[in-house]
Amino acid sequence: MFPGLWAEDRACEGAFEGAGIDEVALPFSVHVVSSEEQLEAVQALREVAYGRHLPHLKASFGEADPLDRLPGTTIFYAEDKLTGEVVGSARIQTNRRAPLQIERSVALPDAWRGRLLAEITRLAVRPGYTGPVRLALVKASHLYCIAMQIGAVLAGSRQSLLRSYRMLGFAPLFEDGRLVPLVHAGGLPHHVLVRDMVTAEADARARDAADYPFVFRTYHPDIDLFAAVTDRVGHGLRPRVAH
Repeated sequence: MFPGLWAEDRACEGAFEGAGIDEVALPFSVHVVSSEEQLEAVQALREVAYGRHLPHLKASFGEADPLDRLPGTTIFYAEDKLTGEVVGSARIQTNRRAPLQIERSVALPDAWRGRLLAEITRLAVRPGYTGPVRLALVKASHLYCIAMQIGAVLAGSRQSLLRSYRMLGFAPLFEDGRLVPLVHAGGLPHHVLVRDMVTAEADARARDAADYPFVFRTYHPDIDLFAAVTDRVGHGLRPRVAH
């Protein structure tokens, strides 16, 4: 799922000299899905991206997914600046209102019960698209979870993607490293992983992780999840208008 991730990151490096803050422009922008048109484009992307590796499930990934519309679910999408094409997407579900999807297949260890958690699913990038889309979507998910006071993020990983998830700071939820057939992933066996949001930055720094500068030390104005907040920071409070 993350081929060429770190090379893409290095290819898009840059710096903003004015205040000594690294500010990097991306060839795409990341937003939150807020319209039917955007959701349909995301569904079409899922069908293309997942169908490449799971052709027998291709059609199902392009169909409407009830979870997309539930309270507690947020979908991010990456849009190419030149073409307007949706080139990536990821979905975050929290357990504030309902159990996570992954809990249909496995009981959480005691250490994680009763905590505010999230699950990342449907992480997809358009085949052949260049640029650090996956890494930007992971960063978007991280920023969102910090803002929402999420304690940890869970993910299901196929064996072929386990190394990529581990590089992003995910660790096995179970010490025995068991594979769990996930109901919401077509019954396919997955590793169940967790990323502790409280210790994520310290862990990445200690590991000298390749994604550390991108996620934790660079400002990407194109990752736009909180437009109203960004506007306030940039312009301050608007003067009161006399009536």
